[in-house]
Amino acid sequence: MKSSRHRAGMGLALVTAGVLGSLLAGCTVVGPAAISSGRLAYNEAITETDNQQMLMIVIHNRYEERGSLLAVASVTANVSVTTSTAVQLGVGDDANYAGNLVPFGAAAVYEENPTISYIPVEGESYARQLMAPVSLDVLARLVRTLTYPGPAYHALVSSVNGIQNPDFLFTSAELDPRFSRFVALIIRLHRANLLHLVENPQQPGSLVLFIEHYAPTHTAEVSELLSLLGLPQAEPHSPPLILPLSLALDGRDSGGIGFATHSVWDLVESLSAAIEVPEDDLKNGVTKSYPPPGLVGRELRIRHSKTRPAHAYVAVQYRDGWFYIDETDRATKRFFRLLSGLWSNTIAESTAKASAAPVLTVPVSR
Repeated sequence: MKSSRHRAGMGLALVTAGVLGSLLAGCTVVGPAAISSGRLAYNEAITETDNQQMLMIVIHNRYEERGSLLAVASVTANVSVTTSTAVQLGVGDDANYAGNLVPFGAAAVYEENPTISYIPVEGESYARQLMAPVSLDVLARLVRTLTYPGPAYHALVSSVNGIQNPDFLFTSAELDPRFSRFVALIIRLHRANLLHLVENPQQPGSLVLFIEHYAPTHTAEVSELLSLLGLPQAEPHSPPLILPLSLALDGRDSGGIGFATHSVWDLVESLSAAIEVPEDDLKNGVTKSYPPPGLVGRELRIRHSKTRPAHAYVAVQYRDGWFYIDETDRATKRFFRLLSGLWSNTIAESTAKASAAPVLTVPVSR
């Protein structure tokens, strides 16, 4: 019996040690591990579903159907760890239980119960921002920060001092080559660190195009740019050029540059026109048709497949197939990312102002 009491004491010691070890491990591992495994997973899931929602909006628009969005308002992840221990003790002769007992056992259960809140994206403020021309401030921020700003100019600017860049060609007229040349000159001077889009120091809140130290190596480019814009040529050895910018069809009357810009919804229309519509849907007339695309639309393509695509940047299942953007289609990916970024900004601003909007909260058990 002394041997049995000794073994029982040893078992209790093992239980105590196991419980303490489990608690210590839980305190030091569960918190960081939960962040490590959860934060990236939630972020990736939100990004992926945002892209899918955006693509579905574009598809619904092509099929002339109403689309809607849900914005993720919050994600609350409640994490719990439950530990248990067990010990099997024998009483009496060893022959009665030798080899049949597990001296010590322990288990830990990790449980995560997230609660996700959604806000329907709707309302007058949202619609107004969606259909309003992109501001010059947003345009300037984009072209200043992008390594390759050309696509942003092509996508967002519809005209500059009367030089047209239409999203669709409603007549047989060809695209005006002056617009592409304007963008090329702007980019070349910007990369030479001679041209800057900055705030007007004399009129806070407004922007100017500032060109300096361009002579003599870039005099020809500056002269061509001014000529394209219908502005007077600079005098030799003149001080830096300061051209005021305005959101207008033409800025020549004020000696500056007038930009007309597309809206976020204009970009949706351009992408909707690039959908590969199945032949049956074309014959049945369930989708709307578009005129020939402009400069940007010619490069865009949303593909269709009967089966789930293996290499897609974003894909959604709709009707009897899959619509997707191929992961190697850089032009469409770049345009989609621009559209998604502008739309996200619109959602953020409209939901921030709509504090009384209904919130859908969904508890998720795992």
